[in-house]
Amino acid sequence: MDLIIIKSIIVVALVLSLTTIAEKVGTKISGILSGLPIGTLLVLLFFAIEYGVIYVEDASLYNIHGLFATLSFVIGYYISTFYTGKLEVIFSLLISFMFYLVVSFALSFITPNIFLTPIIIFILLLSSAIYFAKKEDFNVVEISTVSIYEVTLRSALTVVVFLIISILPQYLPVNFAGIFSSFPTILLPLILIIHFKHSNLQARTIIKNTPFGLTSVVAYSYIVHFTYPTIGITFGTIVGLICAVVVIYIQILLFKYFKITK
Repeated sequence: MDLIIIKSIIVVALVLSLTTIAEKVGTKISGILSGLPIGTLLVLLFFAIEYGVIYVEDASLYNIHGLFATLSFVIGYYISTFYTGKLEVIFSLLISFMFYLVVSFALSFITPNIFLTPIIIFILLLSSAIYFAKKEDFNVVEISTVSIYEVTLRSALTVVVFLIISILPQYLPVNFAGIFSSFPTILLPLILIIHFKHSNLQARTIIKNTPFGLTSVVAYSYIVHFTYPTIGITFGTIVGLICAVVVIYIQILLFKYFKITK
């Protein structure tokens, strides 16, 4: 019970923080931050605490594998935001989930390669980031006060999504649990909140900037695969996070150098 409370507090704080950043700083920055290995870090960390380091050693590779499904989710949601109507948020949710589940199911039959899988996924994510970089960004136009009801709704949605993902190892084999560990647990509540409260344009901005951050998840999970069994959970997490930040920093420099972004 104590672990559930800790999980809930952490993920709620993260999503509420990212939502605030999106509304007050910019949806582009929030989108990049939501792609960082925040959700993966928490999921793999709690996997290690609850199910052991050896389990995470396998799950981390499937996590990288599953980032292709996450990219499919991102693409599905982005495409769906061009539809506008009374049920546009539900439509976007259904389309993105359909993309995610179909790709996840296909990936579950493919064993990840310790060398090729990270390279292939990284190239796919980087290519998507380059493609989306030239697309227009839409920031929140009007910032309104957040009610207690909205905070409660955001928190409940976040906790439910994260807790479902974190208990999957109890019911699914490591390939499925590992793939679903890459599910956008932090991103999903964030884009739903922004889409509901603002518009499809702001949601599109968050989602299109996510692949830029997802490349760091490849680096993080790959480092965790090797460091958790050798130097332990704490130092493995720290080293993985440092590597993830370095990857993002290098990408920012390269994107500016080649004038991919401003």
